[in-house]
Formats: sequence, C-alpha cells, structure tokens
Amino acid sequence: MVDLKQTLSRFLSIPGVRQVILVGREGLMIEGLTRDGKDDMEAVGALMTSGLGTAEALGQEISRGSVVGLLLEYEHGLVSVDPLGDFALIVTLLENASNISRVRHMVRASRNEILEALDIA
Repeated sequence: MVDLKQTLSRFLSIPGVRQVILVGREGLMIEGLTRDGKDDMEAVGALMTSGLGTAEALGQEISRGSVVGLLLEYEHGLVSVDPLGDFALIVTLLENASNISRVRHMVRASRNEILEALDIA
C-alpha cells in the first residue's frame, strides 16, 4: 500500500519547495506537507482547484486542448498546479523557479503511485 505522506515528502526534498498539497477536484484537501506552517494548505488547495477550472475553460475557449499544468509566478515564489486525472490535482509552492523542472519530473514520476493510493488508477 502506498503511503501518501511518504510520497509527498519526496517533493519537500527538492530545494526551494515549501509546500505540496494533494487536493480533490471539488476543493477538499486530501493530504499536504509543508516546511513551515505559514500558508493555509486547505485554502491554497481550494483556490487552486478554482484556478485550474478557469485555466481549463480558457483552454477550451481558445482551442488549445486540456491543461497539462498551471504555473503561477509571484513576486516571492511560484505555484505549480498539476492535474492528476479527473479526480485530483497536486499543488506545489516553490521559493523560485530554479527547480521547477525537478518538481514537474516528480509529478510525472509519482502520478501512478498517487493515483494508486487514491484507488483511482
């Protein structure tokens, strides 16, 4: 059986990753880990579910296909949102863009393991 906390902890091993959240498409947090307790994981997860829905609607409107990932850049960091099928998404907060490729790779490498743990693979 896959341990979600253990799987998500690999994201925190990437330098610059502050937080990783697994959230259902309805906006409820499934699991989350943080380096510091400053950001409300439940609120971040719920807001990013809404943001992903907006990005998906835009993709349909401009005929660009399905959303593969969403990357938001702010003054003090990045937020990466990656859909995991129709039922969940993973939200990662990073200090800067230096390791975004490692995060994206970790999402791809962990995708099946996470879906298996959610019993939707």
